[in-house]
Amino acid sequence: MRRVLIDNLKGNERVARPVYSLNGSFLLSKGIHIKKSYIVRLRELGVDYIYIEDELSEGVELKDFIEEKTRENCKKEVKKVLENYSTQGHLELTNIVSAAQNIVEDVLTQRNIIVNLVDIRRKDEYTYAHSVNVCALAVLLSIKLGYNKNRVKDIAIGALLHDLGKVIIPEEILNKPGKLTEKEYGIVKQHVIYGYEAISEASWISSISKVIILTHHENVDGSGYPFGWSGNKINSATKIISICNVFDSMVTKKPYREAYKIYEVIEFLIANKGRLFDEELVDEFIKYIAVYPSGMGIITNEGAKGIVLKQNNGFPSRPIIRILEDENGKCDKWVEIDLMENKKLFIVDTYEI
Repeated sequence: MRRVLIDNLKGNERVARPVYSLNGSFLLSKGIHIKKSYIVRLRELGVDYIYIEDELSEGVELKDFIEEKTRENCKKEVKKVLENYSTQGHLELTNIVSAAQNIVEDVLTQRNIIVNLVDIRRKDEYTYAHSVNVCALAVLLSIKLGYNKNRVKDIAIGALLHDLGKVIIPEEILNKPGKLTEKEYGIVKQHVIYGYEAISEASWISSISKVIILTHHENVDGSGYPFGWSGNKINSATKIISICNVFDSMVTKKPYREAYKIYEVIEFLIANKGRLFDEELVDEFIKYIAVYPSGMGIITNEGAKGIVLKQNNGFPSRPIIRILEDENGKCDKWVEIDLMENKKLFIVDTYEI
């Protein structure tokens, strides 16, 4: 299985992971073969990638760290909450607790997790998919830090609702293809206030969840908003969400920029330890992120091209790879290499196969 850019599809490829609509129905079912008319429709829906199975990717290990059903159900629940708040001005949050609990349970059942980002997003579901991804990443990090189950659940609920206030921000600002003006950015920053006001009187939502919604854009050096808090003034749960929020946002394509490569985002997090992000939390977070996800095309320091087959637990930048082309663009036979065993070889870039 491997991820393929829509523009690189030729037709007749076999779908490896289903693509869903927001109501949970199939846009593409697993196992069907792609027709050219499907490619056109996927472009119209804003789907940038799908996963296919072919000879090239045979043996690639690619498993989501939360169940596909959990992910899709959580998207639907977040959608319901945001739409009800946007159109009716009230919140129906009962099912959000259940959705958060399902993510916690999914992560708790996994061992030796290294996260491959495998979700397929359409342009009309960015907010919902983003909220679920931030939640799943925050749950993983919280569990690895040894937090008790109740605290992890509170963090999960806060993560699912962290962008609640954005439903009040005009779409033309949120989806503006260019740089925001100072005035527009000031409007966007109000989303944390709007979100907090929406749930501030809800007695069954914990203070941790509320703090996350209000302060997830605070930075450890005091440069964030809305209060400009720094250091220990910022709750540890907020610091977790901050890292997960920025990570998922950067690896996602936006109206005003292309998606960053995962290794570029990891470098950004490391470069901003102690400035934007808590140092210890960044160090812990990157232990569980596949720098070069399974199924990704890679380029080695020797100029060869290949594909990532599987991850080495505890060493997210040293996966097992299959060399497809040597430095001269030739290859008589595919060769598999474990980068933990070949210390002279390393990955310098990724590419779309």
